Amino acid sequence: MLKNVNKILIIKLRDIGDIVLSTPVIQALYNNCNSPKIVYVLKKEYENFRFLLPNVSEVITYDKKSFLSLIKLIFKLRRYHFDIAVNLHATFRSALITRLSGAKLRLVHNHSGRDYFTSVPLGIEEKAKPITLRDMETLTPLDIKIPGKKDINTKLALKEKDVKYIDETIEHETIGLGVGAKRPAKMWKKENFIELGKKLALNGKHIAVFASESERTLAEEITDKIGENAKLYCGLDFLKLAFLLKQLQAFVGNDSGLRHMAAALGIGTVTFFGPEDPIEWHPYSEKDGHIALMHRLDCINCAKNDCPKGTRECMDLITVDEAFKAAEKVIFTKFQ
Repeated sequence: MLKNVNKILIIKLRDIGDIVLSTPVIQALYNNCNSPKIVYVLKKEYENFRFLLPNVSEVITYDKKSFLSLIKLIFKLRRYHFDIAVNLHATFRSALITRLSGAKLRLVHNHSGRDYFTSVPLGIEEKAKPITLRDMETLTPLDIKIPGKKDINTKLALKEKDVKYIDETIEHETIGLGVGAKRPAKMWKKENFIELGKKLALNGKHIAVFASESERTLAEEITDKIGENAKLYCGLDFLKLAFLLKQLQAFVGNDSGLRHMAAALGIGTVTFFGPEDPIEWHPYSEKDGHIALMHRLDCINCAKNDCPKGTRECMDLITVDEAFKAAEKVIFTKFQ
């Protein structure tokens, strides 16, 4: 079915973690077609992620706050005459974009409702499963072999031509700390990060604290209190961020896009889970150097910005000692 497919559109108007988790779909489509042109539509704020997506020919951005951006996007997409359009996590609006793209075949997957504007039924059972597998199942109607969940791996690409002018490097044996997250309920206490950083430093490790610009105040406090072995990396563009993450010995932090980037770059990770379910958001194995730390409570998957109980118990139950031992195990697994 795919030997004559030349142009493919992928849409996933989500955040960084979701984009990284879609890379196995890119790989599957590329491998089953004859060097296709793959165009990926992202949110406007993630435009520079285009440097990191393997086998993607072009990235087109969309500003959902602008109606003019929507109209321009649709007219631009129609000029490509896509053979296939794949929408991996559709809202009604993004499904409509897929419909108006003019693609001959449309695979539109809405995780929580009707698959609007899909050309063929997807027949996907909606239950708790890895997001990577759920995205891959969107391709079920195509005549290709869908790998099992243990064989689905994320991957980001760093090209020499893109990074050759980045002159900053990090110290050998550096552990990255991802101290931020999109929602406060997903964030480990700053006091814990400080204690963990000090403990790692006492064991000869350098500490790289990563945060977005909006998290600068928090990250500066953590970095200062860890001490001279810690350095802050804040508000970096995605290319430089990936270049530095690739140099880490391990990454420890909250469930965020950063840790998905680290994993896709081949770096071992320790991730703190509270309100999100690792079954969906941790499609990685311990044997490959990825550990999810959590104490599963009845209120898991609350999906709230702040703990509805006002306790943050799910995150607070994760101890510094647990995190330190997990980091040691990840380092041993990756470098044994």
